[in-house]
Amino acid sequence: MTTPTVPTTEAPAAATDVALDDFPPDPLDIFDPEVRGDPYPRYAALRAQSPVHYLEADDLYLVSRYDDLMGLLRDPGTFSSKFTQGPQGFRRRTRFNQQMQQSVMTEQFSGLRILIGTDPPDHTTLRRLVARPFTPRNIGAREEHIREITHGLVDDLVAARDSDGTADLVRYLTYPLPVIVIAEVLGIPPERREDFKRWSDAFVGGFDGNLAEAEMLERRTNMMEMFSYFNEVVEERQAEAVERDDVISMILAGTEGEDAKLSVPEVIMFCVLLLVAGNETTTNLIGNLWNALFEHPDQRALLAANPDLATSAVEEALRFDSPIQALFRIATRDTDLAGVPVPKDARIMPLFASGNRDESHYEGADQFLINRNPTDHMGFGAGIHLCLGAPLARLETRIATEVLLERLPGLRPAGEAERNQTNVLRGFRKLPVTW
Repeated sequence: MTTPTVPTTEAPAAATDVALDDFPPDPLDIFDPEVRGDPYPRYAALRAQSPVHYLEADDLYLVSRYDDLMGLLRDPGTFSSKFTQGPQGFRRRTRFNQQMQQSVMTEQFSGLRILIGTDPPDHTTLRRLVARPFTPRNIGAREEHIREITHGLVDDLVAARDSDGTADLVRYLTYPLPVIVIAEVLGIPPERREDFKRWSDAFVGGFDGNLAEAEMLERRTNMMEMFSYFNEVVEERQAEAVERDDVISMILAGTEGEDAKLSVPEVIMFCVLLLVAGNETTTNLIGNLWNALFEHPDQRALLAANPDLATSAVEEALRFDSPIQALFRIATRDTDLAGVPVPKDARIMPLFASGNRDESHYEGADQFLINRNPTDHMGFGAGIHLCLGAPLARLETRIATEVLLERLPGLRPAGEAERNQTNVLRGFRKLPVTW
């Protein structure tokens, strides 16, 4: 691994293959809508020219190199996750801070202990309370059932082929599979699955800074409907005398007698985050994996000849085209990152997806190699906030890949794919295929 040079907060000329001629006034602005289709050249420019980059338009520090990211993520005392605790404390109303304020960071839910937005000791307590349903044993017990669901969805995909011989892989497989599984995990009836998807889309869409006011209001309405529904479910579970084995019931039962017992709003927020993480992340991961296989036919052929590489292929997809591109932190004190001064209360955006393409850590980082098996990637974050539902997402993606290889060996793209519109999560809204 090479030793990184001391960066600056500006973008000096540097030896790089990345062309900056057509970039906006700040050539390292990752929020440029034109970058969303392929953010990786912009990440490469950040790593080469300004690995800790202050984006003035957003009052935000971008961190892009693997080693810097790992150091940041493993130091929650200096780089707090409480960025997600609400809009209070934003130093300036920049374009990014406005979209954060208008999304999920509402006043009604600020100040709650939320797993993704807490630091130790609260985080340690909360993770212990909610971890039981996600043990390897509990997740592994779902494998055969998930495989049955996947076969049924592939049946639907086959039946849905249009007159031109195409069908949308997102609509018939990558979207419904995680929704069905997470609804079952939460103990939610099948008839609410479409609501689940609508609510999840509203949550994620709040991070899109290009929404019109009417569209933003519609999304906020959907989100409040989601909070209201989960409130009813939690109250019903609390009132029931029968034991259930769904996640909500397990969490409520596990908090009895705890000094740090979760409040009803905190249980609701865990359900919301689990819905989004269990739905959007897995949908994006399956789509990103298959898109990478389509774009790298040699790796597709290797996987077809060696189906046992499916597990490794999932890990490489997590590294190569991360479904979680970035999250956020806040500095608890004056500090520095890779030689760049970072003041107390500074907002920081760790770019996981950039670290996963860091050529100083991964040889041939821009190559998709299914036998690489990169076990140290940041596709699900790192440190204490490593995604709790990662084993479930991995299992669903591996099963979906194995079933598609078995059932539709000639699967290939057909038509124009459509990416989602957020800098935080990366995946597909539409992925037409044929076979």
